[in-house]
Amino acid sequence: MSSTTEFFKNFEFVQYSFGNREDPVLFNNLTQYVDIIDKIKQEVSFLNRYTIVGGDRPDSLSQKLYGTTDHYWTFYLMNDDLRYSGWPVDTNGLLEAAISKYPNRTIVTADNLGALFPVGQVVEGTTSGTTGTIIKRNLDLGQLFIKITSGTKFTVGEQLQFTNTDGDIISLLVASEGEQYNAVHHYKNTDGKQVDIDPYPESGIVNTSGLIPVTYRDRLENRNDELKTIIVIRPDSIDKVVADFNKALKS
Repeated sequence: MSSTTEFFKNFEFVQYSFGNREDPVLFNNLTQYVDIIDKIKQEVSFLNRYTIVGGDRPDSLSQKLYGTTDHYWTFYLMNDDLRYSGWPVDTNGLLEAAISKYPNRTIVTADNLGALFPVGQVVEGTTSGTTGTIIKRNLDLGQLFIKITSGTKFTVGEQLQFTNTDGDIISLLVASEGEQYNAVHHYKNTDGKQVDIDPYPESGIVNTSGLIPVTYRDRLENRNDELKTIIVIRPDSIDKVVADFNKALKS
């Protein structure tokens, strides 16, 4: 048994996400030893920055840097974001993560939603025949997020409707439709600042000229990119840090 496994054996276990394509797994709770971890982080002479590239996994990166897979745990030790958000994924993994997290359809309308089309309401497209349940609304962007129950998608230009308790047909015009992960989360200007729009103009045409749409998928990609820059223990210091960490745990 390696020394790494040996001094991990008394750690409490918690759920961690080792890679976004896998379910969280039980792993030793390093936060129990936050004082030891902080002390190591303060020893800047022991540390380097590294940018994770395609194909890097915790075990393969440990092998690349240290000549052994045993020290993969140090990446999670030194980088809180990796413990909480998981290892960054490649392009295919990112798309899988986006589809998994945002699996529904989004329709956008210039009709004022107001109190109409509440969460939980079952709606139907008059042309597509697609039906679904509204699971979320974003009135600031005129969006309805719909979980499909029959059919595959709605049709741009059709009416989305339901019949209320009084027997009245309530409808709106579908201006655009698409995957939830490709829906706009917000708009920003050329300075990168988030800005508001008027989703219900009298003309019926929403003006987003000069603005940059940021989608839910974009946000996942940006977060994934942030995770790629990590702190690693220098190869010429790894044995000393591991030994000191082991000694501190035993004490």
